[in-house]
Amino acid sequence: MLGVPHLLAVGLAITAALSSAASNLSVRRGTEEGRTYDAVFVVSLTNVAILLPIVAVRYYPHYGLTWTSLVSFAVAGVLGTLIGRALMFTSIARIGASRTAPIIASWALFSTLLGFVFLGEGLSPVHGVGVLLVVGGVAVIAWRTSNDDARSLSRRELLVGLAIPLLAAIAIGWEPIFATVGFAQGTPALVGLVVKSVAAATGFGLYLWYHGELPRATHVVGSKGRWFVLAGATNTVFLFGYYAALSIAPVNVVSPIIVTNTMFVVVLARLFMPRHLERVDWQLVAAAAVVVAGVLVITVFG
Repeated sequence: MLGVPHLLAVGLAITAALSSAASNLSVRRGTEEGRTYDAVFVVSLTNVAILLPIVAVRYYPHYGLTWTSLVSFAVAGVLGTLIGRALMFTSIARIGASRTAPIIASWALFSTLLGFVFLGEGLSPVHGVGVLLVVGGVAVIAWRTSNDDARSLSRRELLVGLAIPLLAAIAIGWEPIFATVGFAQGTPALVGLVVKSVAAATGFGLYLWYHGELPRATHVVGSKGRWFVLAGATNTVFLFGYYAALSIAPVNVVSPIIVTNTMFVVVLARLFMPRHLERVDWQLVAAAAVVVAGVLVITVFG
């Protein structure tokens, strides 16, 4: 019989995946008129603006931080949110979203393997099948639903370009490993999340400042600004569900479920933004069924 913490972690992870999908769609709406960099920066600031006051009051004066957990969560933010996202954007610019997204989705597989190697988490053959089902199904969905066609590339250019999203997937896959190390120190999920968010926002802000790309007020006002703030709010819900799930369940259970956000993007976009999505054919339906089957396997046997 499945334990309550396991079921709670699965529920939190599914909620996080749904919130992540809503955040991505909000960013898509906002960037129709605004810049991608502005969206990332506003989302990062919104994360901090929502979480920091709550944590400052809720856990005052003892925040449960140690030097190990502080460094671990900061590294998680830099790797997953800063480096991973920067590499992902670079890859989209070079080889197109349709070739980038399926490779980025493999971060769940990397995190599962890293958890097995460095954290000693179990990985049964049946569990491995569930992970592969999720990653494979999400890869098909991402490939079929992308609206961007990559320009024609030579084989050599494509091989070089494919290394960039692969590195992004590896960077994102490391994030839950470092977060789990921080949780092992007894640091609450919300405190760790604030450290991660502040580290990512600070790092990205310094990057934009160095390149003279810090957004001005005129860049984020109007409807696009509201979409960016909505994206930040839903992204904060995603982060909370993700880190809360990681604090009570292994990486190899949480990460593969989080990656189902692409499946939710398909459903939500079809319901609310049909013009932004390609026709949903039998291949997408089959891929979604594969993802659901993978989540069920992970839930039962994780």
